[in-house]
Amino acid sequence: MLRHLARARGKPLIKSVRVFSTTHTIQNLFGGSKSINQIKLEPPSGKGESTANPADLFKKNDILMFSDKPINYIESVKENGFHLANNLLITSPDKLGNIIGTLLIQSETFEINLSNNGYQLINGFIINFSEEILNVFAKVHPKPEILVVGLGSKSRMLSESNKKFLSRLGIQLEVGDSSNAANIFDLLATERPNVIGALLLPPNV
Repeated sequence: MLRHLARARGKPLIKSVRVFSTTHTIQNLFGGSKSINQIKLEPPSGKGESTANPADLFKKNDILMFSDKPINYIESVKENGFHLANNLLITSPDKLGNIIGTLLIQSETFEINLSNNGYQLINGFIINFSEEILNVFAKVHPKPEILVVGLGSKSRMLSESNKKFLSRLGIQLEVGDSSNAANIFDLLATERPNVIGALLLPPNV
């Protein structure tokens, strides 16, 4: 089930160019652009323009947008799974009806069958992963410094026993619903590569 398989440095945000001349000025009295020595002067592109999509404004201010993304960067969260930068699409359930979770460690991508007591939903809002699943983090080397845990379609809590298990391994936790957890993983894994892991329930659970 192991599959693994992937931008460039930025350019100046502002480019300023000025042309000066003192002869042969032609003006359009009814508005529009001016020509000086047949050189067309226009307002800077983008001046006075408003961004219709707030997401575009966020991208313009994203200080990591030109950073190298990890191979298993989560490109998008689908209704039933995750689309990764390594062109893997992990969906759940599979053809046999099994619930498939996603495990990301360094550049590796794993699918985890969670149907056979891989996790429990306690009292409708507490997720408890089996010790068999969490033992992966006891065996892997080097261990992730931070583990991002996605708890499915809504905000839930990770069980105290799971927290204590991972704490004993020296692993810090970031917990949220699977969609937000995917965003947190992308941010942390881009900023601090090779020390961030993720354990994600499918977003439709």
